[in-house]
Amino acid sequence: MIVYRMPTSHIAKLIVLLLTIILGVLNAFVGAEPTTATHQETSAERVEAKSASRTPDIQKDLRGVFFNPNIRHKCFAGYPWPIFDPYGPEYRAKIRAALREIADDANLNFIDVVIAIPFTLARSAQAPKANQSLRDWANIAYLKNAAAFVDDCHDAGIFIQFDLVDNRWIPYFVDSKNHIGRPGGDCWPVADETPWDESATWYTQVIEYIELHTKHPENIAMWGMMGNYQYGAAEPVLWDNDNIPEISEYTEKFVKKVWPVFKAAGKRPKASPIMLPIFSNNPYWMAKTPDDRLSAFKNLKKWLVDDLALRPDYWVMTTYPYCDPATDGFYYLRRIVEILGKANASRIISTDFKGPGHEQELACSIISTAGHSGREILEWHFKKCVAYSFAGWWIFSYQDHEALEAQQTGIRGANGQWKADLLTVIRQQGPAK
Repeated sequence: MIVYRMPTSHIAKLIVLLLTIILGVLNAFVGAEPTTATHQETSAERVEAKSASRTPDIQKDLRGVFFNPNIRHKCFAGYPWPIFDPYGPEYRAKIRAALREIADDANLNFIDVVIAIPFTLARSAQAPKANQSLRDWANIAYLKNAAAFVDDCHDAGIFIQFDLVDNRWIPYFVDSKNHIGRPGGDCWPVADETPWDESATWYTQVIEYIELHTKHPENIAMWGMMGNYQYGAAEPVLWDNDNIPEISEYTEKFVKKVWPVFKAAGKRPKASPIMLPIFSNNPYWMAKTPDDRLSAFKNLKKWLVDDLALRPDYWVMTTYPYCDPATDGFYYLRRIVEILGKANASRIISTDFKGPGHEQELACSIISTAGHSGREILEWHFKKCVAYSFAGWWIFSYQDHEALEAQQTGIRGANGQWKADLLTVIRQQGPAK
């Protein structure tokens, strides 16, 4: 079998598109209106993966960072996330070194890593059909090397939140002009009229393949069901939109069709789709109540728990500093815990911490960090996690990146130097070394 490689022109387009998405996402939601050998998977392996009982290991004290190492890849120069095809010896050694330094230097034990659907496909923008065999659609080298990456994390003492990103959360005929997956495109697949059937196949088979082929599946702390029809690698649109109510209607249908299958796949814990509070200061959102700003939390809790009776192993949310209380006087974290249930506070992962470098994003919000240092902002996050007994957290992000000059959000500079003031307070959150 020929192992698929993306043509150079496709690589360039994908890098440009994904970097554009990253920059766009950082600003859009706050102001939102509405060479590895191939493997022939056998039927026995598929049955084994599907029939094995799940034994989730719910962990506490997860202390982490979004993993975007500034390591040049020979095929993907400028791409800010780990690359698993090819995952050659020289590049892999640098990834392994970065993982060890996260554990040893920063005293962290947890990372968030994105697996975006375009990289998992053997043919550009051609996602699996419902129930299609994995060997017929997948870039096996990518998936097998992602499994090897789990072993690399194990060797460094790091646990992983894998965010599986599929953009097809609503049919293409809903808000078509804003879909990232477009007819004739060569990157993100196009959502058909019932995208949940195909998405369920993709999520399930990726989970089961990686768990089956890593030596240390226990280092997968959780799988996250992620994706955004407009931006790709971003929080799904779980919040209400009065202008296009069909988005919520079809998102609910997607969640209710896919979540039961997603949750049953493999053995490792399943995290909720990441919930996003809307802190925009535009006229649309300024006219809304605090509970309206938290509609993503209310909706997802209703769909997963009240309607499906399938509680996630972890509830994952994006968290903004000084939102409890925010400038409107409302205690948003307190209300989130009330919505999800106080008994579930110990299952909440507070993520995407907005430390230094997020000023442009926060300028379009009701959140203010004026007068606070980067260290003070992170200290605020850490204290809130302790106060509410959250299971863990991760910071956005690990490293500044040369290709993202406008967003220098890392706890480590592009030159590899740790930012000393941030590193000190981060190390203090873990056990003394």
